[in-house]
Amino acid sequence: MSQHSNYHTLINRGRKAGLNTREIYSAMTAHPPEGRDRVPGQPDGNGYVASVSSEGQAVYRPSDVPRA
Repeated sequence: MSQHSNYHTLINRGRKAGLNTREIYSAMTAHPPEGRDRVPGQPDGNGYVASVSSEGQAVYRPSDVPRA
């Protein structure tokens, strides 16, 4: 399953459960890592840390941890 369809599946499940947008995005950012997902705050291969903005958009910022 692609990330795009997984995202829409999660949104649809939240809507069916009666959650509002803020509750859905909060729940999506708090879920534990699955499979290939990195632990929150862990930098990628380029030294950037991914997070999700309050609008649900991916935000990348440089890591504070020096790369080895």
